[in-house]
Amino acid sequence: MTSFLSRYVLREGFLANTGLLILRLAIGAMMIHHGQEKLADPQTFATNYVVPLHLPFPVFFAEVAGFSEILGSWCVILGFFTPIGALALAGTMGVAAYHHILTSGFNIYVLELVVLYLGGSLAILLNGPGRFSFDAGILSGLLGARQPQAAAAAGSAAMSSSVPLNRAATAAPTSL
Repeated sequence: MTSFLSRYVLREGFLANTGLLILRLAIGAMMIHHGQEKLADPQTFATNYVVPLHLPFPVFFAEVAGFSEILGSWCVILGFFTPIGALALAGTMGVAAYHHILTSGFNIYVLELVVLYLGGSLAILLNGPGRFSFDAGILSGLLGARQPQAAAAAGSAAMSSSVPLNRAATAAPTSL
């Protein structure tokens, strides 16, 4: 499990980690705006977007979408619980894409922004937050605390199984 987490969060390469940071900042910063719009007037959003999907409790789902976008955006920006934040953003954008296809068909001008946010969120979800994140700092701290214990255990095992030195080779030379 730690090997998977290390590969997912602690990526190698400065450019790859910088690219993930820029993607996290761009997607997160822009999605906050969408969440704030939903929470500013949840009734209007529910009427225009949730009711056509025939979901129950439209105002409740409008507020859930707004909070998912705001909290998910902050998770993605900070790189703290990044997979959960990216999943929240991808979920809301997946529903938005379904809504736009349902109401407008495959109109590129309506789908364009939604698909960009969905793709960016999925890229973050699948690639991890990168080294420039709180997730990486937390994981490095956890793995760093584990390594001295593992190194001490490995060191004591190596000492007990080492071959004894030849005493003649290490003895002090005798004078004639």
